[in-house]
Amino acid sequence: MKQLTVMLKPVSSLCNLRCSYCFYDDISSLREASSFGIMTESVARSVLDHILTELEAKDRLTLSFRGGEPTLAGLDFYRNLTEYIKQKKTEVQIFYTIQTNGLLLNEEWCEFLAENHVLIGISCDIHPSAHDHARTDEKKNGTYHDVPAAKRLF
Repeated sequence: MKQLTVMLKPVSSLCNLRCSYCFYDDISSLREASSFGIMTESVARSVLDHILTELEAKDRLTLSFRGGEPTLAGLDFYRNLTEYIKQKKTEVQIFYTIQTNGLLLNEEWCEFLAENHVLIGISCDIHPSAHDHARTDEKKNGTYHDVPAAKRLF
C-alpha cells in the first residue's frame, strides 16, 4: 500500500496578510511573476488525474492545501474538486488538510471542511503582541483578534 502526500498551492503566493516573516512573500518578490494566480479547475483536475494514475486501490493520498492563503481560492474551488474526486469513484483513500490563517472562514466553510473530514491547521503566533507584530493585514493592522473567532466556528 502506497501513502502519498501532495502539497497543492491553489493560490500561488496570494495572501490576505502581510506577515513580516513570510517565506512566500520573500520568494515571490524575486520571481518574474510574483503570483501565478488562482489554480483553474482544469489544472486541479489534471493534477489529480495525473496523481491517481500512479495509485491503486487501497493506496492513500493526502492532498495538503497551502499558500499563500489557500482559502482565497474560494469555497467553490474546493467543492468542485472534492465533487470531481467523488465522481471518479476511485478506491484510493483520499484525505485532505489545509493550513490557513482562518480569517476567511465562516459557517459555510466550516460545514464543508467538517463534511469532508479536512484536517485544519490555523496559523497563529501564541502571544497576541507577537502575532499582531508579525501577522498584519494589508493596512498593517494586527490580526490576533480574528483567530479566536475562526477557532470558535469549529
